[in-house]
Amino acid sequence: MKYIHLLRIKHWIKNLFLFAAPFFGGSLLKDETLRTAFPVFVAFSLCASSVYIFNDIQDIEYDRLHPKKKKRPVASGSISKSNALFFAFVLATLSFVLSYWISTIFFYFILSYLAIQVLYSLYLKNIAVFDIFCIASGFVIRVLAGGSAFHIEVSRWLLLTMFMISLVLASGKRLAEAKLLQEKAEEHRKSLDVYSISTLKEILLISSSGALIAYALYTVEQYQHLVYTVPVVTFGLFRYLLLSKKGIGDPTEALIHDKWLAVTVILWLFMIGFLRYNY
Repeated sequence: MKYIHLLRIKHWIKNLFLFAAPFFGGSLLKDETLRTAFPVFVAFSLCASSVYIFNDIQDIEYDRLHPKKKKRPVASGSISKSNALFFAFVLATLSFVLSYWISTIFFYFILSYLAIQVLYSLYLKNIAVFDIFCIASGFVIRVLAGGSAFHIEVSRWLLLTMFMISLVLASGKRLAEAKLLQEKAEEHRKSLDVYSISTLKEILLISSSGALIAYALYTVEQYQHLVYTVPVVTFGLFRYLLLSKKGIGDPTEALIHDKWLAVTVILWLFMIGFLRYNY
């Protein structure tokens, strides 16, 4: 069970970004997409879990100072660093083999994701702004990787929308950490000493505005009926802003623990599905 906990399976929900291109493009239900969907999801999830484990090993001393992260298997000592590192290596290897079998380009995206996240864990997480862009890049790579795996060209406006949404999620996560840790923020992460609460709020606001504008333009460019989903997206962004300022900025935690945000996302997906696949 402790090794299952090490995988952070609930964070695999982020890998649904892999299906953004086929879902919005109207090809999610095609036989070819459905046949490839499971191995694509598994390949990226294994890679993501290997990154989470590596990050846990690098952050072990800082995580022990965190009220929630100190309960993680590596930080708590229930799994040794050597065993965790070996487990991460096995997961990454399996991910590489599976992704290369799916598509060479998809494999390169997996490799790029791993490289950026390792650099983030080793160094970039301590540099303000770079840390947010590294987190955001993970979501963008997921979108591009999904497009390559399913042989779908990603719309420029969709890519810009996902990039801005990724900045929203990354800055919201940082804001929540700063609110939760307060005066102990610097002890947990050096970049948090550079950010002020007001600065993070400004970054979150600018990112949210950019995401909303990009999404609205995407709906008009791609499929005009989708413009009716803009109010729902607006509500979801406002709700996430509220949660971030309350200290619930991790996108997975926010989605799981706030019923209104969860309902909003489900409604949005239902509307996209109905409008995209019935007209």
